[in-house]
Amino acid sequence: MNPFLKAALLTLVVVALALAMAAQLDAVRASELRNSIDSALFQNQERQVALHFGRVMANDTAAQCAYLTRMRAKQLNDTYPLALKIQDYEKNNLFNSEYENIKTTYFLGVADSYISVFEQQQACRSDEVPLLLVYREKSACPECRAQNQILSGLVAARCPNVRIYALPYDYPLMPLQMLADRYNVSSESRMPVTVIDDKIRLDGLRSEDELVAALVSRGATCGPKQN
Repeated sequence: MNPFLKAALLTLVVVALALAMAAQLDAVRASELRNSIDSALFQNQERQVALHFGRVMANDTAAQCAYLTRMRAKQLNDTYPLALKIQDYEKNNLFNSEYENIKTTYFLGVADSYISVFEQQQACRSDEVPLLLVYREKSACPECRAQNQILSGLVAARCPNVRIYALPYDYPLMPLQMLADRYNVSSESRMPVTVIDDKIRLDGLRSEDELVAALVSRGATCGPKQN
């Protein structure tokens, strides 16, 4: 056999094996993410049923609210880290279109969780201060990534009663568009846009001190700055 042809055939075999292994790993990643997101959405549906029960049948509002608060804390603690996993897996994903479906499911779950905090505030007393980070999804946004690092690291460590939600304004989902319209976020906005407790809007990359000051003004409990 021609040595060059033999080398080419061996190369094709090696490439085929590598592609097969990559595809298998990709499917495992998608399955892992899907299971995590299904669990988070199940918890959200469970919370909706509990809210419905509280409106219609609960006799002890205080006990109902305590249950909802615990369930919501667990849901959010389990859901938010999925964003980081999705971004990490996407960097290595070559074939699996499942990721777009996973992102859509995740974004809907986060949007519902964000909206529901205000519903819960109306029914129960809560010290949670919601913070929404609106970012750009369809094109590069280094400021968005930098703001996310400040929020998820420094601010989250200092302000334990702050809940951080991150959603893109430019993803084609109606709930996301409705939130973007509510906060007047568009392609003309200086990214990212940070909304605190549905009242304070901060445009562009903001420092840890600026964010903490705004959070405290809306009732957040924040510790001293770490050196």
